[in-house]
Amino acid sequence: MGNYCRAHCMVGPHHPPGGVLPETMPQETGDSPKLETRYMKTQLLRPAAFFRRTALTVAAATCLIFASAQAKAPSANDIDGDGIANIVDPDVDNDGIPNGRDPNVDGGVARSGPYKGRYVGDKLNNDAVAETDIDGDGLADDSSNEKDIDGDAKSDDSLTETDIDGDGKSDDSVTETDIDGDGRADDSLNETDIDGDGKSDDSDAEMDIDGDGKSNAVDMDLDGDGKVGVADDDDDGDGKTDDIDDDDDHDGVADTDDDDDRDHDGIDDDGHHHDGSHDDDDAEDDAEDEAEHADLDKDGIRDSKDPDIDGDGVLNADDAFPRDASQH
Repeated sequence: MGNYCRAHCMVGPHHPPGGVLPETMPQETGDSPKLETRYMKTQLLRPAAFFRRTALTVAAATCLIFASAQAKAPSANDIDGDGIANIVDPDVDNDGIPNGRDPNVDGGVARSGPYKGRYVGDKLNNDAVAETDIDGDGLADDSSNEKDIDGDAKSDDSLTETDIDGDGKSDDSVTETDIDGDGRADDSLNETDIDGDGKSDDSDAEMDIDGDGKSNAVDMDLDGDGKVGVADDDDDGDGKTDDIDDDDDHDGVADTDDDDDRDHDGIDDDGHHHDGSHDDDDAEDDAEDEAEHADLDKDGIRDSKDPDIDGDGVLNADDAFPRDASQH
């Protein structure tokens, strides 16, 4: 048995395969069995002790790695870990694209900093319906406290802010159907703050409903829905159709007392006047009624609401002869 153990059992960190025993091992003799037994027990216990020490070392290292990873996990308030809070960070995700031009402000591969090469933030583009906090500053895009939706350091109601939600579409473009990127279409009945500046579209304090830098008084497309003239049955986008809205153009003057001539054609746009009269079927106003519903370029938009009355491609405001297509 002793020979068998020496050949097969004594393999461990101090005993190479093959069972070769160190020279200090008492040689088997007829009168030393107890000494050999004690020695074998000691050697057999050594591998167990070694494995215990190894297990403890691995566990400790694992804890340290985990703790380090936890310490470096991106913070919701500073997703790129650059020490600049999202709310004032000009490049929230540190992907090298400034917030104002980034299609996904709060998500991308960090190009520098502690998370270099790692994807940080979400994977929702600014114009995604599910994206409710474009710049990751903790303020919902439709919150009255959110004054800079895309985090480009330009106030949403600033004249220099031409792309409020940072989706790459100009707020004044006909392809921009959700100016503030809150997931509600600009012409939706549920959209009560089209430009997301915290002012209700129906508020007297809201002087630029669609946030395109043009005051409501001169803007041909007040609500920025891409519809003008007779094609738009809710000029100011307040959820009330023009036939029941007592202030279609949201200028603070009731339609019954309003003289509107946003196209500068010399004719009141909606046929209502400050003196209380209006264009109806009486003989006195017939001529004006006819002029009011005229459509010079036959484009389906009556002249009183047509931004280009003569259809020459030059807007009335820039046309010296808005009713003569041969010159401008």
